[in-house]
Order: sequence, then C-alpha cells, then structure tokens
Amino acid sequence: MVEKVKIFFRISKLGFGGAEQVFLSLAREFSKRGGISICFVVDQIDSDNVKTAINEGHLVHSLNASRTMKSIVPLAKFIKQEQPDVIISAYTDTNAAAILSASLCGMSSRVIVSEHASLFEHWQNKSRLKKLILKSYVSYLYRLSTSVICVSKGLSGQVAQLMGSTRRVKTIYNPVRSFSVNTVEKQHANTTKQLIAVGRVAEPKDYSTLIRAVAKLNETSDYHLTIVGGIFSQSEFAKVTAVIEQLNIQDKVTFAGYTDKVEDYYREADIFVMSSAWEGFGNVIVEAMSLGLPVVSTDCNYGPAEILENGKYGRLVSVGDSEALAAAIFQETLHPLVSKDALIIRAKDFSEKKVSNQYFKVISEVINAANA
Repeated sequence: MVEKVKIFFRISKLGFGGAEQVFLSLAREFSKRGGISICFVVDQIDSDNVKTAINEGHLVHSLNASRTMKSIVPLAKFIKQEQPDVIISAYTDTNAAAILSASLCGMSSRVIVSEHASLFEHWQNKSRLKKLILKSYVSYLYRLSTSVICVSKGLSGQVAQLMGSTRRVKTIYNPVRSFSVNTVEKQHANTTKQLIAVGRVAEPKDYSTLIRAVAKLNETSDYHLTIVGGIFSQSEFAKVTAVIEQLNIQDKVTFAGYTDKVEDYYREADIFVMSSAWEGFGNVIVEAMSLGLPVVSTDCNYGPAEILENGKYGRLVSVGDSEALAAAIFQETLHPLVSKDALIIRAKDFSEKKVSNQYFKVISEVINAANA
C-alpha cells in the first residue's frame, strides 16, 4: 500500500441521499487514518451537503456540468491533472460517466463504482430508451471498472445478472451512524403509541400504505405517526395527504420535515416503521436499531430482510399490504420480538468503522493491482 492515497468521490451532487451519506461517512473514517487526501467531485457546487464536506476538511471540486454526461471531458482533464489513486463513484449515470472519463486517461483500472438502489424498481418509470441505456451501462461499461460495490446481496444479484458475471461484484453494507442510547424515559403519555417513519416523501417510501395501516390501528387503539423527512415529490405528498384526509386521521399524522437531529425523534418513538416499496439498503432501520427501537418493515427489495436477518430482529410484511403492516405493528406493541440490547448489538454490525475498513480493503486491492 502506498504511503499517501488520493481518493476522488465522484457523485453528481452532494445532497441528502443515501449514497451521499455513505461517501461522507467513508471520508470521515478515512481521514482518521492519516495520509489520505479526499476530494468530492460534483457536477455543480450548489448542493446541500457541500458545506458539510468542506467543514469536515475535504476538498470539493465542481466540474460545472449542466448534466452528468456533459461532465466526461471535464472530469477526464481533472483526473489527468490530479492523478488520483482511486475514483469511487455512485449511481448508474455517474458511474458510466466516471468510467468513460477515466478510460480517456487510461485509468479505468482505478475506478470503483457503487450502486445504492434496487435497479429494476428504480428504473420502472423510465422510458424504454432510458432503461435500455441504463442496462447497457451496467452490462458493458461496468466491466471496465475494477470493482462494483452493491449495498445489499439482493442488489449484487441484480448487477451480476446484468453483467453476466459475479467476478467484479462485491457486497458491502452501508456504514450507518449510531446514536448514544438515552436512558431517560420517554416524555409522551403512555396511552398513545408513537410510531416514526424516516425518509423523504417520495414514491419508493409508499407512505400511503403506512397511512392506511395507522387508520386501521386507530379503529381499536391510539397510535400517532410522525414522518421525518422533507418532501422530494410534491405529487406524492399530495397523494399521501389526500389519503389522510379521506381517512379523516389528520390528527394522527405529523410531517416533521427535514432535521439534522433525527435521533431526537427516534428517542420519542415506540416503534420504527418502514413501508417502502423498494430500497437499496435501509439505513434508517439500522439507525433506529442503534437506539434499541423495535422495527416493523416491508420485505422490499432490497435491504430490510438482510438487516433484520429474515425477521429475527424485526417484523417483515409484504409490500403494499396495509392490513398486514397494521397487524405487525399491533403485535410488536403487545409482544416485542427482541430485546433492546439485542437490537443495539445487531446495529453495530453496520458501524461506520467496520464498513469503512471493508471499503479500504477494496481500495488497497485496486491501488496495489494498478501499481503492480
């Protein structure tokens, strides 16, 4: 391993998405090792988390590209100028562009691409032409990279299927921040059970199913749901609020919006619920578990079943089944599946330190092979 390592994290924008959080976590852990230079390379500098990266001591370089495919030549020039030891990219379009940029410089052997969302579900609303383009990126361009990291075994299976090989594909779960366990008793009244869901209002989260489950629960008991996260899709938000009004449970649901103190909401909750139609991993499940919060989740592609070990650490129900979701929440209220301590211990399997070590092993392999 070389003494000094220069790493590019290539992502179209540094927003609040899952891949962005993974890259920031990895950068934070890598910096503790010393001798590592990190630069986030983005299309535009105006993203939400740019300030976070800079404040944590990392460089951020803008390619001033209006869209990712227009970044290929500017990135190639920057790679040639800076000569990074490794380039780690995320998301299909950006991965493809990064591979092409590095190939122009003869450095495709230093590219690690990563996928963070279930591909087929994520592509389902794309046009036929766009689906064909994205599939061709994975099937052919990904073969030029050194490694393809997927955040779940299910997703690795999708990628390997498209590539026609498992040789380059590796599964590394997301690094997830953990929160200190609060020993102070919850402040809310015990008569109302507090449910929490965390994630932006967007189609994959399928909050409509969760809302219907809350309405079902309130036919016989007293439950309140807090949804923590901004509004990614106004049309989806309109759909969800329409369901709330139709079921007349406006007083049973609160939209808390985005917060950088999500742990405060976890601590006030009794049960964490994820109703997603699809995921890449499900970081929020691990966040909740790190505080000993019981979990009820859909068994969606991909992540929840792997995190919860097929129902050992949390209840799993079918996607889109509001009655099954309500029944699972009610059962968890009456008879918690596992202890708080067991949940906290399981969450440690996804610690930032443990996962960053796995990534660094792949990085070391790439650099050693390129320098051989």
